[in-house]
Amino acid sequence: AAATGGSGKSAELRVTLEDLELPPRRDGSKAASGHGLEQALGMQGMPGTATPTSPGAGVAGRGPAPIVEELFPGCEPRGQQAFREDGLVGTEAQQLQLLAHYAELCEDFRHYQRTTRAEGAPRETDGAQLLLLSGPPGTGKTRHAVSFAHALGLPLLTARPPSAMATTGSSSAAWAAQLRREVSGHDCAIFLDEIDQHVRDDGFASSLRQFLDGVCQPTSSRVIVLGTTNRLELLPKDVVHRAEVVTFAKPEASHLAEMWAGHAQHLGVEELKHLAHASARATATGRDVRHCASLCERRTAIAWLNNQGAQGYCHGAAMANCPGPTL
Repeated sequence: AAATGGSGKSAELRVTLEDLELPPRRDGSKAASGHGLEQALGMQGMPGTATPTSPGAGVAGRGPAPIVEELFPGCEPRGQQAFREDGLVGTEAQQLQLLAHYAELCEDFRHYQRTTRAEGAPRETDGAQLLLLSGPPGTGKTRHAVSFAHALGLPLLTARPPSAMATTGSSSAAWAAQLRREVSGHDCAIFLDEIDQHVRDDGFASSLRQFLDGVCQPTSSRVIVLGTTNRLELLPKDVVHRAEVVTFAKPEASHLAEMWAGHAQHLGVEELKHLAHASARATATGRDVRHCASLCERRTAIAWLNNQGAQGYCHGAAMANCPGPTL
């Protein structure tokens, strides 16, 4: 947004979702109330359906085993604050790109669709949206996927690919239809880690297409499919075309300094800056910073204990000789 001051020059005003009070979600988001997967999916006690909290083989006479399993229940939406509370140091552009999807969960968005879409065009549409978090290992893709669900207040589910269901008698052609039934009527996020390992299977790729915008697309809920990958080039081009790609690159020195400060608040500004520049030269990731900080903490504690006459640490020498990270 731009505002014009008394001098006539335009000044840019930057507003983030953290500055705003999040509007209430629509009634269709009751799955995020934190009552557990059975109530969230509305399947408890339904004939011919296995209990969602039992991801194993299906019960004889009660239909196929469920595809989805709950990782985290829904909660009140926390917005951009969720990323900070979960200890993530990502770029604001990444986090706001993810948070923009909150709009689709609000009644105001439905009103906007009714106002802007022409007669005869689909209105108040639900369905599934694919988000691909792409970047090298250790750049925070998985942790951002979890915080994304917390930020929107959605339950985070994981789904078994069709290949994992082959022994239960379910074909890949039925995967999208069963997934559609299990999430029907409830907004949620579905997590597919390292999606490139599954999408190369033609059966899964076809099922995913049907779930995203084919005959098995959800019609009474908003489902966000979160896929992480460090090999985006291996995904079918039409699947990538259906997705919104959020790129995660190696952190810059300024971000690395903030990461180190979270693990070593006793260090001064110059010491943190020195660590950050050394980490940047080594192309370190956030995961590398956590591992290095943990290693330093262990070695410091072991050295102190071994210097105490009555508090010797029997494994101190062995742990001190373990090969550490490259930094």
